[in-house]
Amino acid sequence: MATLTPVPVTLPEDKVPTKRDVRDIIGTFLTKEWPSVDPETLTMSYHASFANAHCPVEQPKPAIGEPTEPLKVFIKFHDDTGGDLEVFKHLAPSKQEEALLCYEYGRSGLGAKVYGFFQTRDGTLGRIDEFLDARNMEPEDVENPIIRADVAKGLAIFHALKTSLEKKPVESYYEAVINGLKKYHEMDKLKALGKEGGVSIDTLVNYDFGTRLRKVVDKLESIGGKSGWCIHDVQFMNVMVKNDPKEGESTVALIDFEFVMQNYRAFDIGGHFMQKMFKWFDEESRIADCRKYSEEEKRHFCDEYARQWNKVTGDSDTGDQVFLESEYGYLLAITFDIHNMLCFMDQINDKDPLNLLGLNKLFDEFVSQYAKLNLED
Repeated sequence: MATLTPVPVTLPEDKVPTKRDVRDIIGTFLTKEWPSVDPETLTMSYHASFANAHCPVEQPKPAIGEPTEPLKVFIKFHDDTGGDLEVFKHLAPSKQEEALLCYEYGRSGLGAKVYGFFQTRDGTLGRIDEFLDARNMEPEDVENPIIRADVAKGLAIFHALKTSLEKKPVESYYEAVINGLKKYHEMDKLKALGKEGGVSIDTLVNYDFGTRLRKVVDKLESIGGKSGWCIHDVQFMNVMVKNDPKEGESTVALIDFEFVMQNYRAFDIGGHFMQKMFKWFDEESRIADCRKYSEEEKRHFCDEYARQWNKVTGDSDTGDQVFLESEYGYLLAITFDIHNMLCFMDQINDKDPLNLLGLNKLFDEFVSQYAKLNLED
């Protein structure tokens, strides 16, 4: 149900819903049992982030009989406060398109089902999804070959997904991100924020990412890099590891499709390898205390990816080809994160030293990989 549905709820000024609010929102879509639930019996928690908020909600199990509707759901509220990255707005899906994409993906059995897409009386948009019995993926999980293979298969299936979204040229993304990187190049404000946070990012800010990114894209194009629907935001919190997967079922589910656009598939694959080193929402360090993806693990991933991609598309790609593409994709993904973090700094004057140290780690990874691929000037 990805059609926008008005719900008879007005959220408080701080946008934090009451238990009655969430009961009434859910009851608009799950109409048999949820409308009559006593709001005070609900268990719920509300978590806000820069651009969105989410709210798991659970009702008690009935004393008699078995429920016919899910007892627990996941509500996502879209916060219209300018948290979205303006540079990608013409490329990324609208909230309704994102809901439709999630609905289509959920119907494939690979992601959470979508129960409804709504708008409250105060104009807040949101979505009700299936609550996945799962946890966020940890860096160590991909050292398990079964989980690693399932992430590879999941990305291959997603990249080749047939959706109703309009395909916009891959080059449109690179025009946007390169122009964005040029905006922050040598920006004194960013250097000053770094100094205020106690971590110098001068070298990073002075580095010409835009020109180098163009070289990476040209090289990837020259080796025949293939494109598809890329998630872009492939940090590990956007991969859920199921607590009790059924036999024959994937051990993982992919979530969070706010930045889905056409891009080189290498972006998500290389980005997945890179993101193992980061824990962006950790309170002690944004840099994960773990070893990097080994080449052997990367090649296993790429073999599994190629096998699944070929199964879905009818192509005859090899793991070696996917691996080669991923080496350049590693750089594509780093520039996306660096651009977005610099944008965040500029917008809200962020000078969190943990973020700054994470930025410098991304920079080090870019410089090292760029040199490894002989792309230096």
